Amino acid sequence: MSDFTFLTEEQCFGSDKLDILKKRGIKAAITDFSILLGAYVSDYHMDNDSSLEGRTGYYWTKSDDGDNDARVVDAFGDRISDIVNGRSGGARPALPFSEVSSIPTNGESGKRAKDGVLEVEYGYYPQKAVSRDMQERLERAYRSGNISKTRNNYTTDSVAYDEYDTSFQPQTHQEYEYNGKRYVRVKANSYYDGGDFTLSNGEQYRDGDDVWVEVLPVKWLVDEKSRMMITEKLIFAGVQFNKERNYHTRDFDRTDIKTFMDRYLSRDLVQSRGIAEQTRTSSKATKKNENPYNLDFSETSEADIIRGAIQSNVSIFLHGKPGCGKSDRVKQLDPDFIELNLSHLDPELLDGLAGEKDGKAVHIKPPWLEELEAKCEEEADKIHILFLEELTNASPMMQSKAYGIALDKKVAGRWKLPENARVVAAGNELEDSLVANEMAEPLYDRFAHVNIETNAENWLEWAVTPESFYERLDYKKEEKERLKIHPAIYAYISYKGDEVLRTPYNREHPEPHADPRRWKMASDMLYASNNPSTLRAIVGEDLTRDFIYFCQLPTITIEDVLKGNYTQEELEEMDLGRKLATVSGLVAVESKDMPKVREFTKKLGAEICKKFEVQWTHGDEERLEQLQEIIMKEQEEAEKKALRGHNGDEAKGTIASGISAFKKIFGSYQEYLAREDAKEDDKTKEEL
Repeated sequence: MSDFTFLTEEQCFGSDKLDILKKRGIKAAITDFSILLGAYVSDYHMDNDSSLEGRTGYYWTKSDDGDNDARVVDAFGDRISDIVNGRSGGARPALPFSEVSSIPTNGESGKRAKDGVLEVEYGYYPQKAVSRDMQERLERAYRSGNISKTRNNYTTDSVAYDEYDTSFQPQTHQEYEYNGKRYVRVKANSYYDGGDFTLSNGEQYRDGDDVWVEVLPVKWLVDEKSRMMITEKLIFAGVQFNKERNYHTRDFDRTDIKTFMDRYLSRDLVQSRGIAEQTRTSSKATKKNENPYNLDFSETSEADIIRGAIQSNVSIFLHGKPGCGKSDRVKQLDPDFIELNLSHLDPELLDGLAGEKDGKAVHIKPPWLEELEAKCEEEADKIHILFLEELTNASPMMQSKAYGIALDKKVAGRWKLPENARVVAAGNELEDSLVANEMAEPLYDRFAHVNIETNAENWLEWAVTPESFYERLDYKKEEKERLKIHPAIYAYISYKGDEVLRTPYNREHPEPHADPRRWKMASDMLYASNNPSTLRAIVGEDLTRDFIYFCQLPTITIEDVLKGNYTQEELEEMDLGRKLATVSGLVAVESKDMPKVREFTKKLGAEICKKFEVQWTHGDEERLEQLQEIIMKEQEEAEKKALRGHNGDEAKGTIASGISAFKKIFGSYQEYLAREDAKEDDKTKEEL
């Protein structure tokens, strides 16, 4: 559902004022979850609730104030203005409906209160901080691993409430189940930075504290005259109304907060409808999997990205000011890494010396490569890092030599790095070094990019880490059974096309962007980390956010197909991109269930079915044989049917079509075998 909106100024204060606001008042109470996300909470209360749960906040309307900002309803119920790039405002979403019978609910009919207002429950969302005793029990269960994750998570903005110039940065809060109830663990990003604040459980907290919040049904108030319903409380905060201060009412559909509600809130509200005894949807409604690729949407740190890149053999570049701890990040993963300072190293010592043997000119391996080979052979089960320090301070000639090492994993085009060796580079920005050189675009593109920032907080965390603490990464060979490109990325590019396959490179302010090669890097990273947030180091923040949103869209899954959990109407409404995306999520089907899934893909069209067949077999001989058997069986059935109907031409046509389809797939397999044979020949020649 993407109809989320806010009330207008007129609906709150003017001649169009909603009947429910006339009865209940304009003020609105605020949830603990909103407070933890950075919302302002007052010392004032709802007229009928003097408890901590009854405290009010201020909330956005979608009307502008004529001065590039928005009208809001304050904690007293008065009309004021607020800057649109602030994050301390609460949100009271509204949803239109066509008639009372179409009001979205959790399957329960609404209840009419004493004042005549119709109240309904629709969706589930984190709301109330639990008691101190329950906080302690949940935390113990969390730390001991005795609490179960659900398939749900909730997306919010990770940026501090007072960061006005920073765009939305998504973070996800994993949902857990404990004794039949659902909870999320939230790190306070409080409006009360540095000061205490009190939640409805009576406990005081500070910014950065971890707080357990219960997921509860969301109550809505129905205004039957305007055919509009609004949340009873302010259910979220911490999201900018709009980063750019140029807001006008007519632009509401393009605001950041509208985008957030359409992309994230619309999904988050309904994802928990599978909770036992809480789902009573009609037989026409079908629940779709909001995570068809089984990805991990939890928060990621820069350390997670570095680890994922190294694990997946993606060369990574660490940006940062001098002394920010770039080499220490590498040491933590490989305490005896080999470091080459490219600003001080002679070119001959990087790619080897020219010499003579038996009267013939020869090239001698550089000592560092021999040392790396020895380490990799001695500990073949561990990853060993080659650290190219001060790459930006190196001469263009040295940068070009590093290019071959980062791209081809070869030294001087002669010697290949060991399979369990990884390349990490680092350098200073142009403004931080008088001798820094700008990296050429081809060299920049060979790396994933991470900015290392050091502030007092993370430096102090590092300072108390024992010197002996290291996280050695195991070396695991790439699984040959997996598809070359991760199904989620394949589906995304199938759906979005050229718009995301390539994005422009900004020469003045270099930052990660997309191209086919970098999408392959992103795929390797995703296979290694299973967390799409790590891709920001390769394709950039904006594209990663859009990719995450795509991955969280409800879709028809293998389970849905096997259970028949879809309608013909849904299939007819799919465009080509959505069909391709759906098929990409089905290729993980097991062999025993493949025939039924294949039958489903045929309903999407012959070409879509062929794409499924090629993706599912992906050169596997056993799968090709299984597909051949299925096609031959279909041909036999078609022939029998046609003969019974005395339609020989139809039989011939069906058989010919089946044979043609299989030939195409088998041809792909033959090409695959030829490529593998060529690789083996090249390897043999190289060894000789």
